[in-house]
Amino acid sequence: MTGAALLCLVAGAALVIQNAVMGAIVARGTGLTGALLCNSLVGLSLLGLVEVWRSGPAFPLRLAERAEPWFLVPGLLGTLVVAASLYGYRQQGATVTVAMVVAGQLAAGIAGDAMGLTGRKGGLGPDGSLGLQTWIGAALLLAGAVLILRGRGPA
Repeated sequence: MTGAALLCLVAGAALVIQNAVMGAIVARGTGLTGALLCNSLVGLSLLGLVEVWRSGPAFPLRLAERAEPWFLVPGLLGTLVVAASLYGYRQQGATVTVAMVVAGQLAAGIAGDAMGLTGRKGGLGPDGSLGLQTWIGAALLLAGAVLILRGRGPA
């Protein structure tokens, strides 16, 4: 297993812990938005401190000089992911939520790789990034998500 794969595996486990803790924050009466705000403020503060330490106190000014409106898109998408995950955990549990998030990531990942948007060699054939093993793996992951959903029965 590569370092990147191991880091992604740890991050996946961290998402389950993050959502469990955020669910406890919601249960304390903060509401979904309050828990999301706590999550975002801690992350923003930590990253800001790290970047100021790494690049110096002028970092915020340099960032503001280079900022473009589309720089907001990743933050909006990240907030959507965290909000959907937290809502999903509370409504349907971790297993179904993780299965659906991974299924969505897989579909978007296949599309992104096929179009060459991810930095990998694009294409759908054996000479591209999406050979037979990729398609078999994707089918197995999607079949797993369907089995998990079917095994849960009606909510």
